[in-house]
Amino acid sequence: MNKSEVAKLYSMEELIPTVGKLAEQFTSKESSSVTYERASQLMEAVLYCIAHFDSEKTAVTTGALPPAAEAYRIGYEAVIKKVSVVLEKYNRLMTFFDSYGNWNYRDTVEKAIPGFFLYYDVKFAPMENGITYDYPILGLDTSLEGIDRMEQYIDAIWQEQQYLREFPREYVIDKLLSFHPRYEREYFNLREIMELK
Repeated sequence: MNKSEVAKLYSMEELIPTVGKLAEQFTSKESSSVTYERASQLMEAVLYCIAHFDSEKTAVTTGALPPAAEAYRIGYEAVIKKVSVVLEKYNRLMTFFDSYGNWNYRDTVEKAIPGFFLYYDVKFAPMENGITYDYPILGLDTSLEGIDRMEQYIDAIWQEQQYLREFPREYVIDKLLSFHPRYEREYFNLREIMELK
């Protein structure tokens, strides 16, 4: 489910109390007043989390959708769980990751991705992407946001690493060098280079 589908399930009147509670948490209960921009961001956070709530499963089990606040709570917990799952995928990837000397690949995977997990704000900005995804991966769904985009990115790098490991490391480096003598400093996808005839 995406955010526009959530908007079809719940009216603004049903969503606003949850956004209000989030605004209170954001201001440490000192105020429920936030700027229009912040209120919009908090609404996006609520919609993002509700989009992770499995409405079909719940409707089949209970016969009805729960109130928006409950759907948000369930979705929020689902996003937290997904962060743990994706972080575990990343940690497993790092047991065999090889940048083949490409600085951009190394910096993106070894520095930027951990930065994403360090600063990812599930409560107030779960839809934020956090990093610029400098290492290019072809065919990614750029409409994905937050942890969903990161999961797709890590999965793509995992698959790319599996592909590259089919060749001896020296062969990969030789092919990259023959493509560009300073491949270490270039911003291109290694698999794409390997697949060139």
